[in-house]
Amino acid sequence: RHQQAREFYLFSILITMRFFILKLLLFLALLASAYAFLVNRLSEGYVDMYYPKYTQGASSLVIGLSRADQGIAPKTVTENINQEIDLPLINFAANQYYYGEVYLEAIKKKLIRANGKGVFILSASPGSFTAPIGFGAEGIKKMDEKAAIGKTEDFNSNPNYSYIINCYGEGLYHALLAQRAPGNVITHDNGWNEVLVSGSDFTLNDALKMDWKRQNLAYFQRRLPKEETKNYRWEWFGKTIEYLMDKGQVILVRMPADKEIIDFENENSPNFRKSMDSITKVHQIPYLDYSKNAPGYKTYDGSHLHSESAIQFSTQLAKDMAVHIKR
Repeated sequence: RHQQAREFYLFSILITMRFFILKLLLFLALLASAYAFLVNRLSEGYVDMYYPKYTQGASSLVIGLSRADQGIAPKTVTENINQEIDLPLINFAANQYYYGEVYLEAIKKKLIRANGKGVFILSASPGSFTAPIGFGAEGIKKMDEKAAIGKTEDFNSNPNYSYIINCYGEGLYHALLAQRAPGNVITHDNGWNEVLVSGSDFTLNDALKMDWKRQNLAYFQRRLPKEETKNYRWEWFGKTIEYLMDKGQVILVRMPADKEIIDFENENSPNFRKSMDSITKVHQIPYLDYSKNAPGYKTYDGSHLHSESAIQFSTQLAKDMAVHIKR
């Protein structure tokens, strides 16, 4: 009798465990379904200002940090270059996209249909080659991997679930809410983030622009003791140039900015111009430096061009590039 009771007890435990496991599996299936639904729902609307950079392949690229992200309009370039180039031209620049192994690997995955007529606009400034003091190659690479270019494997799909799962910075419940870009930013399908002087959120008046410039300069000043120029970044800058030269024409560009910003950069990175001249001569590629004399180009914070100036600059850039494109 004791044996039967024991067997019945074990059988009851087994049945209970089976029911528990079934319920757990059902719960996990519902959770996974809800997660997949929210990811897909989010992909159908506005995701974030960088998402369009990851939803299509590119044959030509804009590469660099945030100045290039907001200051170079691909459509304006292609309309004014008066040269046959491989399209589409996609703006693949953004804040935290520093030159390095991670960025180059992302560029390789981004490129499709490169038939030798690609155009690659590499924006460079002293900040493009910095990293925290004390970081070696491995530490810099791990830092770069925390940016979107290091967290996703898919750069060309629409919808891009990999980007949303790995890089979306908000809770997925936002998929149930009406999402839109900030009122002063237009996120274009070609990757350009256009910043409006007057938008639905606020107007960038002169006082606000001056305040933001002061904040930028203060931020740069705070970073000085913490960061330094790294040979690692210059090395991978060279490797990036070498890789892209086989795909088309590489053009180096230093973006315009307000005099105070440029003066700050030149004072604290006195070897930058010499380094750029050197790499230009080594690779025999053009370098368009708009930091020396950039009349008429206006920023909204001392560092980044607003909409009208970005279009004006992109038009001039296209015309200057056309002179150097070799066919």
